[in-house]
Amino acid sequence: FVNGRPVPNAIRLRIVELAQLGIRPCDISRQLRVSHGCVSKILARYNETGSILPGAIGGSKPRVTTPTVVKHIRTYKQRDPGIFAWEIRDRLLADGVCDKYNVP
Repeated sequence: FVNGRPVPNAIRLRIVELAQLGIRPCDISRQLRVSHGCVSKILARYNETGSILPGAIGGSKPRVTTPTVVKHIRTYKQRDPGIFAWEIRDRLLADGVCDKYNVP
């Protein structure tokens, strides 16, 4: 494998399969010749998202704020003009307007 590049999907799938069979991450890493950190990262992503696919390499995703989110932000600002950005984010999450993946 090329260091710093994503592990092929076949290996990723095998990591998840072996883990589901109860094999320890350190044994998986030795068997498949990938680092323990790589195994841990792939298993963590799989447990969190259900996906074995690698994340994007570099760059940042443009955030698209929906009209509903904009409306809520305006309401928060009208009610409390001194509200901080982090407070707005917390309110958007608490009110169920956004989740942790799409909060601005």
